[in-house]
Amino acid sequence: MTAGFPGPGQMSETLYIDARYNGAVGRGNGGYVAGAMAAFVPGDAEVRIMRGFPLGTPLAIRRHPDGAVSCHLGAQELGRAHALRLELEVPPPPALAAARAAAARFRFLHASDVRGCYVCSPRREPGEGLRLFCGPLPEGGDNIVAGVWEPGPELLDERGQIAPIQVWAALDCPGGYAIAALAPDVGIQLLGTCAASLKRPLRAGESYIVSSWQLAPPEGRKRFMGVAIHAVTGELMACARQIWIDAGARIPAAG
Repeated sequence: MTAGFPGPGQMSETLYIDARYNGAVGRGNGGYVAGAMAAFVPGDAEVRIMRGFPLGTPLAIRRHPDGAVSCHLGAQELGRAHALRLELEVPPPPALAAARAAAARFRFLHASDVRGCYVCSPRREPGEGLRLFCGPLPEGGDNIVAGVWEPGPELLDERGQIAPIQVWAALDCPGGYAIAALAPDVGIQLLGTCAASLKRPLRAGESYIVSSWQLAPPEGRKRFMGVAIHAVTGELMACARQIWIDAGARIPAAG
């Protein structure tokens, strides 16, 4: 990202999604894209992804008088972010052993790119992706899937914390895997809206429990999911409220 000194409604900042941060072929991972947009607003944020964000392409950022920030490719608006205070009821996380057992039941879904998704691909070596693997939990609790995330030092920012954009990315795919666990025959799911709150800094080399649950019954093509990251002590580190869109049998083109 590069920043200038924009006036309301003027395009004077840019956003660039490197090719390594893909979800589907040619488009940015939804959580990473949302985190990139959230970086332009203070505190908690809600990001609506309207179109696929192309990779390796300078994208224009526009600031609006109401505080919202939008991202554009030419005349197309790709997404919009605004600040909010996220209020989300988060269920208790599964125990670390249960989360590890669930991760062992992981079944890779997001494989349209040869490398697979930046967040959840087992095809990527450590350091080349987040390698966050969520699998189904036994019935009986609110959480549908869980996994264990152990972020590496390559994800640290200048403060020595896991960079916020990486935390946003980690909050993405668990919701999609929870949908697949609930409805195995559902179409391709795309992250449409994500509101997230990063509560506490994450550290490299530590283990975190990631889980996802359903917030409300589906409405048409929309599914409503929650995702949380907890410390192994049970402390809430980050959470997200998501709306996913059923794209059917084909992924729309980026941009």
